[in-house]
Amino acid sequence: MKRWFTAVLAFSFLVVGYSAGTQAAVVDHNCPDFSSHQAVMDYWYSHGYSATNDPERLDGDNDGLPCEVTKGEYDAFIKSKQPTGGTMPKTATNNVSMILLGTGIAALGLVLVLRRKNVKE
Repeated sequence: MKRWFTAVLAFSFLVVGYSAGTQAAVVDHNCPDFSSHQAVMDYWYSHGYSATNDPERLDGDNDGLPCEVTKGEYDAFIKSKQPTGGTMPKTATNNVSMILLGTGIAALGLVLVLRRKNVKE
């Protein structure tokens, strides 16, 4: 009886959990819903849309540009979103003791691996 009750309870949790996840609100935007090309490009970029991934059909002619934004506008927008970078951190060392320590740790690891192989055989 306990098993049956547990199985029914688990199944009901699965059904409720699945149905709750599938009832998400779907908002379909159209080009007139946006106040400017900048707003539509922000929306398009933040949702990861492209010519092949356009569930809201904002790109009517499938050229990869939403709501008839020009290629120049979109390229400038993408360029502004790219990180400009900076100076690289100094992670390398020429300290001989650190190099020797790293080599020693690697050698110790190799010895332990070989020793473990010998013990198993």
